[in-house]
Amino acid sequence: MKVLKYSFILLLIIIIGGSIFFTLKDGSYDITQSRTIQAPPQVIFEQIEDFKNWENWNPWLEDESVTSTMGTQTQGVNGYYSFTDEYGNGKMTINGIEPNTSISMDMFYDNGMTESNSEVTMKLIEVENGTKVIWNTKGEQGLLDKVIGTLFGFNMEEEITPMYEKGLENLEQVVLQQMKVFSINVDGIIETGGGYFLYMSSSSKLNNIPELKSQMLQNIMSYMQRNNIDMYGMPRIIYEKLDPLNNSTIFSAAVPVQNREITATGSNILSSYQEPGKAVKVTLKGSYDNITAAWNKGKEFIKQNGLERSELPIYEIYKTNSDLTPNPADYLTEIYFPIL
Repeated sequence: MKVLKYSFILLLIIIIGGSIFFTLKDGSYDITQSRTIQAPPQVIFEQIEDFKNWENWNPWLEDESVTSTMGTQTQGVNGYYSFTDEYGNGKMTINGIEPNTSISMDMFYDNGMTESNSEVTMKLIEVENGTKVIWNTKGEQGLLDKVIGTLFGFNMEEEITPMYEKGLENLEQVVLQQMKVFSINVDGIIETGGGYFLYMSSSSKLNNIPELKSQMLQNIMSYMQRNNIDMYGMPRIIYEKLDPLNNSTIFSAAVPVQNREITATGSNILSSYQEPGKAVKVTLKGSYDNITAAWNKGKEFIKQNGLERSELPIYEIYKTNSDLTPNPADYLTEIYFPIL
C-alpha cells in the first residue's frame, strides 16, 4: 500500500510540476516571411483580397488531404473560407482591409482536442524593384498545445516557415503569369478620320522608344495644360521612318487636338494635320512586349489580302494610360497600317 501511496504522490507531483512548467512555458509565436515580387501592389492585392484566388497559390491546398470550402462571401470584411485536413478543421475570416496595402484575418482551428485562434496578416510595401509581400501569423498556444508540441517535437515556426516560403513563391508565379496574358486581334480594314494634333519628333534606337515616348508625351501634355488646350483623342506614336536593320527610327509622339494650334516660333512642340483614309487596324491587349507580334499580324494580313501600303506612316494609339493601369495585361494598344 505504501508503494502505491508513494507512487500516487509522485505522479501527483509530476502532474502538478508539469502543469506549472507548461503553464509558465512561453507559448506565443510570431512568424514572418517576405518576398519581393516584380509587380505593382494593385496586381498582387487582387490575388490576396479574395479567398477564391487563394486556390491559385495557397500551399496547403497542394496536400490532397486538405479540402477547402468557399464562403457565401469571399472578399471584404467578413469574407471567409473553411477547410479540413487530416488533423482537424478550421476557418479563415477577413477582419480588416486596406486596399492595395494589407489584409488581416483571423484563423480558427479545432484539432478535436483543443481550439486555437491566430492573427494572420499580409502586407504589401512598394519598393524600387516591385512590391515586398510580408506574410505574418501570430498567436498564443494553449496549455494542451504546448504539452503536445513538447511531447511530439512539434515546432510551430518550423512547420509554418517553409509553407509561407512556398506560398509566396506560388503567389509570385501566379502574378507574373497573369501579367503576361495578351491577345492580338486583326480588326480588318477601317476608315480613319483626319484631325489636328500636337507633336514632338526624335530619332532613336528602337529599344529606347518607350522611355522617350513617355517623356515626349509628358512634355506635350504639360504644354497643353499651360495653354488650356484639351485632348481630342488618345496619345499616339507615329513612325515617320523605320530602319529595323540598324535598330533605329525617326518617330513623333502626338496628342490629338480639336483645332489647329499655332505654337511659338522655335518651339519643339509643333502642330500638324492627319488626312482621313483607309488602314488595317490591329488591337493588342496586353504588355507592350508583344507589340512586335501585333505588327507582324498586321503585315501578314496585308500580304495575304493583296493590299498595298500607302506612304503614310504606321502609328500606334494608346487607349489606356499605363500610369493608371497597373496590370500590363490590361493595356490596350491600336496599331494602324495606312493602305491605298
